[in-house]
Amino acid sequence: MTNIIKVQFLKGGFPFGRAYTYFTPEPVAVGDTVDIMTDRGVAKGMVTQIDVPEAEIAPFKDRAKSIIGKAKEDKTDEHGSATEKHPSSN
Repeated sequence: MTNIIKVQFLKGGFPFGRAYTYFTPEPVAVGDTVDIMTDRGVAKGMVTQIDVPEAEIAPFKDRAKSIIGKAKEDKTDEHGSATEKHPSSN
């Protein structure tokens, strides 16, 4: 078992685009949502593969980044957007 995973960034609450390779500091499973630090701040992604062989990332291993960790559970609407409950809406 390796600590190397593949992640697709979320767009509208769904995985979108190509999968990127990251190290993970904690156990994750396919389908888990994780937080990733990007140039634009923290982004969410979905784990699409675990136990990626180290040989697969050998050419860029020294540049591979780590995820922050599993994303905290957010309440989302049917479009994948975060929803907040305001005290005045009870």
